[in-house]
Amino acid sequence: MTRFLLLLLVGCADHTKNTDSAEPASSWDGLCETSFHYSPSATVDGVRLVGEFNNWDSSATPLDEWTEGQWSTSMRLPPGTHAYRFVEYTEWEYDGALVEVCDPSADLAICDASTFADRDWAQECTNGSIDCDSMIQVPDCHSPQIHIQNVNVNRAEGHVELSFRAVPGTEGDPNLSVQVLVGGVSVEATEADGLFHVEQSGLEPGRIQFDLQVTDDSGETNSVSVPIWTDEWNWDQAVIYHALIDRVANGNPDNDPALETTHPITDWAGGDIEGLTMALPYLESLGINTIWISNPQLGPEGAWDGDCGATYSGYHGFWPVSWDQTDPRLGGENLKSFIDAAHDRKMRVIMDWVGNHVHSDHELAQDTSAFHPEALCKDTNWEGVQNWDTIPESCWFTSYMPDADHTQPGISTEIVEMGVQWATEYELDGLRVDAAKHMPHTVSYNLRSRVHAALEHEGSGFDFNLIGETFDQAELINAYIGPNKLHGQFDFPLYWTLRSAFVDDSVSVASAVQTAASIHDRYPQGRMSTFLGNLDVGRFLTDAIEHTADVCPDGSLRQAGSPEDGVAYDRLRLAFTVLFTQPGMPMIYYGDELGIPGYTDPDNRQPLWWHGADLTIHDAESLASELPPGPSRVLDTVRRLVHARAAHPALRGGEWAEWWDGGEGLYATAHTNGEDAAIVIINRTGENQWIDNDIMFANLPPGRYIDVLSDETFTTESNRLSLEVSSFSSRVLVPSD
Repeated sequence: MTRFLLLLLVGCADHTKNTDSAEPASSWDGLCETSFHYSPSATVDGVRLVGEFNNWDSSATPLDEWTEGQWSTSMRLPPGTHAYRFVEYTEWEYDGALVEVCDPSADLAICDASTFADRDWAQECTNGSIDCDSMIQVPDCHSPQIHIQNVNVNRAEGHVELSFRAVPGTEGDPNLSVQVLVGGVSVEATEADGLFHVEQSGLEPGRIQFDLQVTDDSGETNSVSVPIWTDEWNWDQAVIYHALIDRVANGNPDNDPALETTHPITDWAGGDIEGLTMALPYLESLGINTIWISNPQLGPEGAWDGDCGATYSGYHGFWPVSWDQTDPRLGGENLKSFIDAAHDRKMRVIMDWVGNHVHSDHELAQDTSAFHPEALCKDTNWEGVQNWDTIPESCWFTSYMPDADHTQPGISTEIVEMGVQWATEYELDGLRVDAAKHMPHTVSYNLRSRVHAALEHEGSGFDFNLIGETFDQAELINAYIGPNKLHGQFDFPLYWTLRSAFVDDSVSVASAVQTAASIHDRYPQGRMSTFLGNLDVGRFLTDAIEHTADVCPDGSLRQAGSPEDGVAYDRLRLAFTVLFTQPGMPMIYYGDELGIPGYTDPDNRQPLWWHGADLTIHDAESLASELPPGPSRVLDTVRRLVHARAAHPALRGGEWAEWWDGGEGLYATAHTNGEDAAIVIINRTGENQWIDNDIMFANLPPGRYIDVLSDETFTTESNRLSLEVSSFSSRVLVPSD
């Protein structure tokens, strides 16, 4: 049944001018007038509103039919979130029927039971669920409000115009003062008939954020942020570098904490935001345009029991003890300046958002009712299946990580608002949603709604990216992405395919390439990120050498080492070639561009300086010249691939065709996108291979081609291209002109 509903918030009068002669503000009862409007798709005899505000009494709040098929009511509610439903009443000859329905146009939702099994979950309760409710967030109407009227961005001319109204709160002080900040600097806004207008001209391509604040004479304040990118860029162009802050670069040894755990690899290593800031020139030279940083929120003190009989510290950011504070051991006080520096280089910044759990030392953990009853995710049920897969939304990752109960409107709202506040205050461009499948679908839905309302103002073109982590198959990954949920997730099935193709040869090169090329078919609504490794899996290089990622096979931690040289580095180069010549947002887990080793967590988190990689004093090309042959080849290949991808749209999307199939280990594809073209050849065999093929059938242009990985050139003759490909190597050919 299709229904339409319009929700209006009423109670903040639209005063267009300040006045010194206004009546004194009357006392406020703490409630805000809120109106609900509902239009059933079929004829009904009555509509009622139920929610926590009337104890879910189906007879307490009837709606009036103000015109045929249009029902409405209003009530005074306190600011905050409120769960509700509509009840349709239909009279029968001898009886009647009450049917509860969710609000199909509600921006927020809440469920009081697990939604994990709902692969097609939607906030309209289309699955017939009786466990989900709509939810409304009533703003504090006593405070003054800011209403954005118009945003106009001319990127070609570097010009931005913004108009807004400042409105006194209901029964609040009508005398308002308005402040506009751009980059923290106050700018002048003109005012006419209550409409404020501000312009910025001559802007270079980059990020600009308008922070608007309105304050009345009684001290009540409200603010709105309007972020804008003035360059021509979209997320299809993203190349992401995942920086685990504590492991990338140590820019300030003075903030290094004393070691407390049983092993160096499980403790703080000294990396910090200063070091990451100093590494920005390296990342820019590598071609990185998006940085994903680990969570910089304050972590716990001390050492905590973990796997392999070892103790661990909270260096990784996944054990927050505060939602407001940054961690001084990570140089958290420099977070905003780092993000500003990245933005100055036109880099987007994504931050880990940990919404599933907190550490037991977190302030919220003092209220045990805010969490699910303890049930460890690694424990098994009577069938031997772990709680990771049976009760993922309520299980605890470990005994000191209580799992937040997102079925409670107040708790879930507080956690979602925490993410929105960090995104606003630190001018983030996206959030990586940790443990997406371990939270109800409503969390993704509500986070998307709140981010859109707070930051994506109409006309600004600002596109905040929500990318989730669901360590599972495509069906479940797809369940959390869509127009009203996460924008995308990480493509774990492709990761497994690439590992199989280039680690143990159990998948053909053709199959791996075709899987990568079909990303839009496999995730039709997703903005997906592709990768070869992350902080939860063993490093590619160690897997290729040892064919195992077990970090403690004998019950104690071990550390992987790097080979002096070998084909494992070349296998990694082949996998990177596939990754960077197909659609998606390729992600580099820090150090993979150097081929550093590592078993699974925690050994996959070795600091870069353990491998002679000081990113603070190098660009990518100079660092490659100082590395041993294997890591040097990998870094040089990655650098060339990233820059080629940026220069050639054909390597990011468009049309592709099979150009050569030489069996299990040799495969080539032709790529075209508008006037751009490319040929990608992968040779996984242990022998040099010769290819002689026509180009016209694949719509490739004749002429001279250059291999971006070697700078060699090849020229077509009679519409044919002939060339040799060395063993365990690849070629990426583009027209030389």
